[in-house]
Amino acid sequence: MKDKIVISKTPLRVSFVGGGTDMPYFYNKYSGGTVSCAIDRYIYVTVKYHDNHQEKYRLNYSTTEITSSLNKIKNLRIKSAIRMLKIKKPLYINTFADIPSNSGLGSSSAFTVGLIAALSELDNQKLSKIKIAEMAFKIETKVTHNSVGKQDHYIATYGGINYIKYQKNKVLVSPLNINTKEIKIFFDKMFLVWTGKNRSASDVLNDQKNNIKKNIYYLKKMNKHTSDFKKEILKKKLNSNKLFKIINLTWEIKKKLSTLITNKHIEKLFTKLINDGAQIGKLLGAGNGGFILINVNSKLKKKLESNPVKKNYINFKIEEKGVTIL
Repeated sequence: MKDKIVISKTPLRVSFVGGGTDMPYFYNKYSGGTVSCAIDRYIYVTVKYHDNHQEKYRLNYSTTEITSSLNKIKNLRIKSAIRMLKIKKPLYINTFADIPSNSGLGSSSAFTVGLIAALSELDNQKLSKIKIAEMAFKIETKVTHNSVGKQDHYIATYGGINYIKYQKNKVLVSPLNINTKEIKIFFDKMFLVWTGKNRSASDVLNDQKNNIKKNIYYLKKMNKHTSDFKKEILKKKLNSNKLFKIINLTWEIKKKLSTLITNKHIEKLFTKLINDGAQIGKLLGAGNGGFILINVNSKLKKKLESNPVKKNYINFKIEEKGVTIL
């Protein structure tokens, strides 16, 4: 067993509509829904048992931890996953990613999902997808003090493009069966534009939670737009402009949930992109930094792709698989 090495590959995600309605304080009373997709950018987690008696845990992520005590592990996600899976053996854990953390693409949730998948495979524990997603959500809830939604854990686990419905005691994942040709055209017009700023989601999400009474009204409106988006994207002929208008409507709502979601730098960047010919969708993730989702015409697409030096954008595709073991 000590020679067995497991590597998990977990996709990041782009959330189109419904973010915020996947928070327990909302869906426990009203139910929520999101449409999002896994993308072809990944987090990798490598795990291995060892018999080096001088160190029980060697953990390599943005920093390195070496300790002989589980209680002394500083990374709460790693500590919680080891405890939850009841693994007693000494461990090496290493992680790396295609895109830096705190970029609005669900990286912390993808890491937690990938870690659980890798550790359970290493320890020969057979977990269902829903079990992995719920375990990851439980860990993140503890780490963020109940300020995280379920969307990221489920899309990282299941992959594809899905409508996910959140209810008090149930989550329903429904893959959206969209014409292959139409979805390719839709995705070929999309770019992620980097704001130049990493951000921590915790402050924004905590501020949203503190505004629960006011935000319930806005989140109900968000549900309506999610329903409209789902109907539109399932049509035989996709209309990118209509879809992005709905995405942008949800962005305008989202900005009302917290004063921390946007700032002058982001709004200035929005204006520049619009002047260049882009159709703005939204700022991804909790807000205050990360990536902007835009819809582009052919002229702007060529302009973005023609600059090999300053690549501040990402052209992405759907990742059909969720977390996988390599």
